[in-house]
Amino acid sequence: MGRASVCDGKSSIESRELLGLTAYIGRQSRGLPIAEASDPRLAPFIAAGRALFEGRQGQINMSCAQCHDDNWGKQLAGNIVPQGQPTGYPIYRLEWQGLGSLQRRLRGCIFGVRAQPYEFGAPELVELELYLMSRAKGMPIETPAVRP
Repeated sequence: MGRASVCDGKSSIESRELLGLTAYIGRQSRGLPIAEASDPRLAPFIAAGRALFEGRQGQINMSCAQCHDDNWGKQLAGNIVPQGQPTGYPIYRLEWQGLGSLQRRLRGCIFGVRAQPYEFGAPELVELELYLMSRAKGMPIETPAVRP
């Protein structure tokens, strides 16, 4: 699978219209704290996302936590490694030259550790998104954000 097929923007999640609408709606909440996922029915999905975040994967045999918990603040390919709180999605990434979803970014990271990325909308990506948002609880929403 080539790089273009991982993040080619052909998914409806990556459609220009949906990203624009999501950025517009997110902008309405800019500065507000990210709320806690208080519905107890979400607990197993947050736990599954955490397990995915902490589990090693790919040819590099690396977990998300190894970068975003153990090495945040350090540089990787000239960029500072964040702690993995998705406060600004959808974001404008300089390397994309446009808006992109959190799922697009997650797929890029998974590809980066040489694992097979999940399809857009896959339950695993949704669970990972939910866990990451739980990590960002209380942080201000900064949608739409700009990142390198």
